[in-house]
Amino acid sequence: MSKKERKVSKTKKRVIFPLGAKFSFFVGLLLITLMISITVFIYQLMSKALEKEVKERGVAIAKNIANNAADPLIKNDDLPLAILTKEAVQYPYKIEEEATDIFKTIIYIIEEYTHQIKEQKEEIKNEGIYEAIIVNKDGIIASANDVVRTGEIYKLPAGVQPLKEGQDELICDYEKNKRKYFDIAVPIITKINNKKYKIGEVHLTISKYIISKVVLTSALKIVFIVLIFLIIGILISIILVNFLVRPIGYLVGGVQAIGKGDYDVQIKLKTNDELGLLTEVFNETAKSLKEKELLKGAFSRYVSGDVMEEILKDPSKLSLHGKRIKATMLFTDIRGFTSMSENLEPEQVVAVINEYLTLQTDKVLKWKGVLDKFVGDCVMAVYGVPVPKEDDAYRAVMTAIDIRDGIKKLNAIREKMKQITVGIGIGLNTGIVVSGNMGSPQKMDYTVIGDNVNLASRLEANAPANTIYVSESTYNETKDKFVYRELEPISVKGKKDLIKIYEPIEEKNKSKI
Repeated sequence: MSKKERKVSKTKKRVIFPLGAKFSFFVGLLLITLMISITVFIYQLMSKALEKEVKERGVAIAKNIANNAADPLIKNDDLPLAILTKEAVQYPYKIEEEATDIFKTIIYIIEEYTHQIKEQKEEIKNEGIYEAIIVNKDGIIASANDVVRTGEIYKLPAGVQPLKEGQDELICDYEKNKRKYFDIAVPIITKINNKKYKIGEVHLTISKYIISKVVLTSALKIVFIVLIFLIIGILISIILVNFLVRPIGYLVGGVQAIGKGDYDVQIKLKTNDELGLLTEVFNETAKSLKEKELLKGAFSRYVSGDVMEEILKDPSKLSLHGKRIKATMLFTDIRGFTSMSENLEPEQVVAVINEYLTLQTDKVLKWKGVLDKFVGDCVMAVYGVPVPKEDDAYRAVMTAIDIRDGIKKLNAIREKMKQITVGIGIGLNTGIVVSGNMGSPQKMDYTVIGDNVNLASRLEANAPANTIYVSESTYNETKDKFVYRELEPISVKGKKDLIKIYEPIEEKNKSKI
């Protein structure tokens, strides 16, 4: 990743949703779903069971009235009939206002339930039975809990079917004034000469509200209990998640530390699970990254930052096995080193050499060369490894010119300070070499070897102080970019024929620098 891309990525702020919050949310959602499912299931189950119970209770009461009303109905005895209808109806008598809104109904039930607890009201008798009527065979109301209706012609509520001959009971649903009811009809039978005669009917009106009220009350209790467990479950999940997520927080902190360049970070966490294994892998990775960073730091001393970036982008370009490659070699050597060292203290010799070597190293890295090695006061640099480029020869010559000009300036400064000055001989050659790891299993160096390397070294050995010897191959690669002076051919060790040499004067178009 380039510096620009890194800056862009840093400016983008991500919205972080903690893992613990996500886990707690999903646990809570699961519990809420279960709570709603259980409540709906129980509500439906209880509604059916309670409706059945209410109907059976209503039929039992209606049949009891019918059994006891036969004789008084035949004798026109109003008092027993009035007692039967009065006793069958809810006491204390109160028609409760049914809320059409479910939330209002819930609030009403809660308020009523709380009120009942405070005042400890007596239990309601025959709750939900709002009307009991005895009708004679002529369809006249013989008795009713509401005495005003006695003597009226009985009219079935809208939607209620009449009781047919032979039916023991009839239960019909109907709605009146936006309230829902059951009408339970039972025939009043008497026996005369072992024959059964229908002499009237009993009609009970039961409010369905009693069912929804009881069911909702039970459901609210269930919801309240489940809600308590829900809160407890969420709290336990939060505690559990924090316990599980804490190691992840350590890992996040470790990754952030590595991102800041701290490769010494180690997480001390020992658990026999996946997080423990992940921690061990992280620690090993951090250790490996530290070792690689040390190698990178060491390698960066020999190559420029740009070359290092290219290698990091595509490590496959860095072949550590021997391979043939075209490169340009540059050799330099301090002239008069032996005589100089005889007249100076060892510390002074090292100081002088380091100053000149530092200048040359800066120039090599400036022009993106690879600093192969130092051999005493000699410098070897290579252009074209590990990543070959079209302008390798050009950059090598520019490095030589830069070193030559830099040495002149440094010598001028040292002369003013009355310090010892030295000259540098430089040789360059371009050609096919073998690059790769050279050495033994105990000690290896990444370098280049071959006849073309030797030729560059021989040219340097023959170059006078502050002179650059460029071989014909390097000259052919760069003659369009530099002004050269052709020198007399020289004889070098290992070559039968004379070697053509050239000395670069300056770059043809300095605006390219």
